[in-house]
Amino acid sequence: MSAPADSLTRQEFLATVLFAAATAGLPGVAAAAGGAKAQEQLQPREQGPSLTVEDLKTAQKLWGLSFTDPQLEAILGAVRNGSRNYESLRGLPISYQIEPPTVFRPTGRMPRGSGASLRPTPVRGLKLPQKEEDVAFLSVRELAFLIRSKRISSRELTKLFLSRMKAYGEKLLCLVSLTEERALAAAKQADEELARGRYRGPLHGVPCGIKDLFATRGYPTSWGSEPHKSQRFEYDAAVVEKLESAGAVIVAKLSLGALAQGDVWFKGRTKNPWNREQGSSGSSAGSACATAAGLVPFTIGTETLGSIMSPSHQCRVTGLRPTYGRASRFGAMAVSWTMDKIGPICRNAEDCAIVFAAIQGADPRDPSSVDAPFHWRPNLDLAKLKVGFLIGANDDPKDVSRLEKDDYLRLLVSMGAKPTPVRIDPVPPGVGSVLSVEAAAAFDDFTRGPAIEELKNSSWPNTYRSNRFVPAVEYLQAMRGRTLLMRRFEEQLGELDLLVANERGAHTLFVTNLTGHPQVLVPNGTDEQGRPRSVSFIGRLHGEAVILAAAHRLQLATGFHSKRPDLSGL
Repeated sequence: MSAPADSLTRQEFLATVLFAAATAGLPGVAAAAGGAKAQEQLQPREQGPSLTVEDLKTAQKLWGLSFTDPQLEAILGAVRNGSRNYESLRGLPISYQIEPPTVFRPTGRMPRGSGASLRPTPVRGLKLPQKEEDVAFLSVRELAFLIRSKRISSRELTKLFLSRMKAYGEKLLCLVSLTEERALAAAKQADEELARGRYRGPLHGVPCGIKDLFATRGYPTSWGSEPHKSQRFEYDAAVVEKLESAGAVIVAKLSLGALAQGDVWFKGRTKNPWNREQGSSGSSAGSACATAAGLVPFTIGTETLGSIMSPSHQCRVTGLRPTYGRASRFGAMAVSWTMDKIGPICRNAEDCAIVFAAIQGADPRDPSSVDAPFHWRPNLDLAKLKVGFLIGANDDPKDVSRLEKDDYLRLLVSMGAKPTPVRIDPVPPGVGSVLSVEAAAAFDDFTRGPAIEELKNSSWPNTYRSNRFVPAVEYLQAMRGRTLLMRRFEEQLGELDLLVANERGAHTLFVTNLTGHPQVLVPNGTDEQGRPRSVSFIGRLHGEAVILAAAHRLQLATGFHSKRPDLSGL
């Protein structure tokens, strides 16, 4: 219930002025040409709350404004009456699935055409391993070979991974829900289709897991949040549809930090299989953990600002964050409508290519999704590419000594690459507020309701509340600043085909999540203290095939992706 006008709190007042900032230019709200008197004729002051010029002067301090008293007097009526629209807006039937009609499009150089094609590395002479543990750590490509050659059935493989998920999922705190009934039915269908000669492709009959923010008919979709742990959607997310259309078998829904932040969810912290005293990082915590532990051959995660890259680094797996818009977000929990991306987490880059080919593509239910070309060719000639490597703000761009010092750069050079130093500017202050403002809007009903008090061990409530006080004008200015960021990033990339960076790419992780460019991260062993090392490849818009192929070449040379964590102590 709204407070009476004469008992309006300071917090309610500030929210009122926020609305006025957003609506000052609308007909019936903006000041008429005749000034305050004409404005009040359009909107009588007595219809709004009893705000004063002194209230507006106080509010100005929050936003760094300095309008004069006559200017504030002139807009007072509009502010009073504009605030009435708050209750009207809150009363609209805006379900969580509805997003703004403003569609974000990354800008920059991108390839022409559309369509996906795969030319995976052939599998020859592979026999079914005798130990289930060895089967569990085979690649997607190898499992596809075993299924198609009928050395193992999808049902047998599905039961194997369901068993591993039951044995280790709870102990690693990566399992939210087993989708056993649905998985066994899908595996049975995959085997029957193969017996009839129908083969859907390299995911046919291969089990997998998905992050528990994708709507999945018949099962809860918890978003990792205590207040949402029992919620159900009676439809499937687009990525679920795509996976099952490709023949994949979804065996589990996996943990994420509450409302896609961090690795702590309502049952606790998802563990890192390599060091169970540590968390797996997030927010695609369970997806990276389950892949690393061999509980599934591959998983699907999401990233807004590091949620695929960070857990992939921590859990020593391979993660692909595609170009924004490459995979439909329909049926996925939103953090930021203009920044969320969906991508695979696998144990190697070629598997990421196989999975990505299945989930990419336009969807009319997600207006930001696009059709763009993806043609996987593993034998990429690095000598034909223009490659850069990331340097710091204070590094000398003429110093190429790192080509000898950094092991991954030495390897790339030995393969024919000629990397050149590249400096990338950081995100301008304030531009990153796009994410938090959109998150606050997405969860506004939740923020103003009592259920938010049940959300524990999360900074989201304060983020949602504080971003209620960001003026709409500043949000739009941040989006305009994002346009400048995209243009500057493209300028600094120049004619490069890809950019190589250490680990998660330092500040470029934030830059590219805002610009929408793709990134793939691959494990690169450990340092002297046993901490994980990794390498990132950042590409042009829709350049996933190039960065995956470069990552694949590096992995073939290092072999770090084939190592396994020891689960014997669980």
